[in-house]
Amino acid sequence: MKEKTWIALFVVTVLLIIGARHFPYFPGDVAVTRFVQWVTPASTDWAQWISSSAKFPWSVVLLALTVGFSWRLSGCRGAALALASFAGMWVLGMWLGPLIARPRPSPNLVHVADKLSGYSFPSIFGLTYASTIGFLVVLFARKASGAPRMAEVVVCCVLLLIGWAARISLGAHWPSDVFLSYLIGLLWAAFLIRFA
Repeated sequence: MKEKTWIALFVVTVLLIIGARHFPYFPGDVAVTRFVQWVTPASTDWAQWISSSAKFPWSVVLLALTVGFSWRLSGCRGAALALASFAGMWVLGMWLGPLIARPRPSPNLVHVADKLSGYSFPSIFGLTYASTIGFLVVLFARKASGAPRMAEVVVCCVLLLIGWAARISLGAHWPSDVFLSYLIGLLWAAFLIRFA
């Protein structure tokens, strides 16, 4: 049953990636973006700050923390897998962006804080967060025990949610871009954790 679930998730992910290649946004993306922009603060300073945490040099700090936690839970192998998680998503992001070439959200549909270059999908921010914080979610869920386990998973999930809201608030990505990037990173992390 478990293998069938992972195969089904993989197939759904591939189909969504193909969909992202053919549609500039998915149904619900515009409405969810408008809602997130309505409920988040009008000033986007907070979102800019969070977005910068996935860029160099802060992404290296994020990676170092991930490697440190992974080392504590799974030793040398866990640390190596954390590095593989980050490297794999970095390479995938560089390759997949031009291949899919999904345009950024249109200022005619939603508020866009800054004119950004590059593509909307995959979200490099989403892949960076998924390959670090998302990797820790999977690692904590599989390797941690006791009361701290749930707290660690919840904290990481909240950080992923805040990151998602930040990118949507800025109009840098559609909600589906970040969600799908997270899904790709989490599936990659789940695959890697099997070797921990």
